[in-house]
Amino acid sequence: MKKILLMLTVFVCMTGMARSQDNPPASLGYSPSSYYTFSWNTTFSIGDFNKWVGNASPAGFDIGGRYFIKGGLAAGFNISWQRIGQTYEHETYYGTSGQALTATNYRFTWMVPFTGVIAYHLMADKTVSPYVSLGIGGDYMEHHLLIQEYDIYKTRWDFSLTPEIGALIKFGNFAQWGAIVAFNYKWTTNQIDLYNDREIKNLQMLDLKVGVALTIR
Repeated sequence: MKKILLMLTVFVCMTGMARSQDNPPASLGYSPSSYYTFSWNTTFSIGDFNKWVGNASPAGFDIGGRYFIKGGLAAGFNISWQRIGQTYEHETYYGTSGQALTATNYRFTWMVPFTGVIAYHLMADKTVSPYVSLGIGGDYMEHHLLIQEYDIYKTRWDFSLTPEIGALIKFGNFAQWGAIVAFNYKWTTNQIDLYNDREIKNLQMLDLKVGVALTIR
């Protein structure tokens, strides 16, 4: 939780610094028609998902695009790749046939989320443009439990909802390049049932996104 609060503080400070440089907010000099982003993602598992893997993971990236429909209203997509994992020492695994194996095990999940997104930008034609959005889509996930030479895994598809807050920060008036900073929450119908008859349903996570954006006039 302390790491999450630190990331939120960084997000607020970065947005505030950018806004203070443009006070009042400077105009881009044009109305954008669309923009595309590439960001680095840090994932924090929460809820029961945190019992499977408790570590935050910076192993992820996201590609997105938004198309302005009218004013600050935009629609688009996001496609991502993410991976979280953790090593657990001297845990006992009980198999379906009654066997027991005590050893170091490594658990990891990698996922490919894909969503359609609707977003609203508060100041789409300014150099700093905060936004809120909602992504609706799904994920392909692989959950792996590695015990010595054994790899026990399952693959699953799911439905997901991803509300997000963030800001586009352009690198000056008339500039097409800029930065994106965002934070989102994801709820999915995915589940894990690999370990000692424990079943984890409705996986939840938080993502911090920091990257670059290209705005199209």
